[in-house]
Amino acid sequence: MRLSASTAIAVLIATGLTAAPAQASSPKVAYGWAWPDGKGKLRIVPRAATLYTAHYGLKTYRLKPVAGAKEIRLDYSSASFYRITTTCEARDTAGKFAISAMGLGKTKCGPGDLAFVFDLGPTLVRVAYNGTKAVKIHQFWAGVATERPKAAFGTLRYLEDGTPGPSISGIVTFTPEGGRPMRLRYDGLAGFNRITAECGSDWLSDAPGSADDEGLGAHACDARHLTAVLKRLKHPVFVKVKYAPLAGAMGEVWEVSRES
Repeated sequence: MRLSASTAIAVLIATGLTAAPAQASSPKVAYGWAWPDGKGKLRIVPRAATLYTAHYGLKTYRLKPVAGAKEIRLDYSSASFYRITTTCEARDTAGKFAISAMGLGKTKCGPGDLAFVFDLGPTLVRVAYNGTKAVKIHQFWAGVATERPKAAFGTLRYLEDGTPGPSISGIVTFTPEGGRPMRLRYDGLAGFNRITAECGSDWLSDAPGSADDEGLGAHACDARHLTAVLKRLKHPVFVKVKYAPLAGAMGEVWEVSRES
C-alpha cells in the first residue's frame, strides 16, 4: 500500500521519527585584556573573572590566571561592541559611565569603534565567540581588574613587531629568574633605561657610566629605541622588567651592567 505524502508525514510525526532541528551551539565566552592583531583581529588570553562592586557602586571584574589557558585570535570585523563610555567616539569616560548591573558596557557601537579603542591601547573585555569569530564584545571597567605591576630580573628576547599603529610597539618573551617564559607586548609609552651614553647604541656597548648604584641603566630612552636595539640582538639579554602578567604588558625595561 502506498501512502500519500501528507499521510506519511502524519505517521512520522505520530511515531516521533521526524528529524530534530539542528541546535546551534552556544558561543564560548572569554574575559581578559584584548590586544589588536591586525585589521579586524584581536588576541586575548582567557582569565577567570569574578563580578565585584567597586568604587561608587560600579560593577566590574577581578581577574585571575587560568591554568593552561592559551591565547586565542579572533575576527571582530562583524561583532557588536558595547563601550563603558557614554559615546562611541570618547577617548575615556570623563567620569561618566555606561555600565550594566553585570559590570558590562551598555553603549552600542561597532567594529570600527573597537579599532579606535585599540589605537588607545589594550582594553578589558568580555567576548562571546564561535570558533574564530567574535560575536559580541563588551568592555568592562579597569577599576579593580588593573593589577599592580611586578618587577623582576630575567632574560628578554624580541619576538616580532607589534600591530602597525600606536597601541603596540613590539612583542617579546620575558623569562623571570626562577619562572617560566611569558609573552609580553609593549606600547609607545614603554620606558627604556640604558647604561650606554646613546639611546641607539648596541646593548652594553659602552662602559657603565649611566648605571645607578644597583647596576641598572639610568639614561632614559623610549620605546622606539628599545625596539631598534632589541631587533639587532641575536640572543636573549639579561634585564630588569616592570610588567603586568594578566594584561600581558611590559611597561619598563632596564639595561643591567655586567658588573652588577
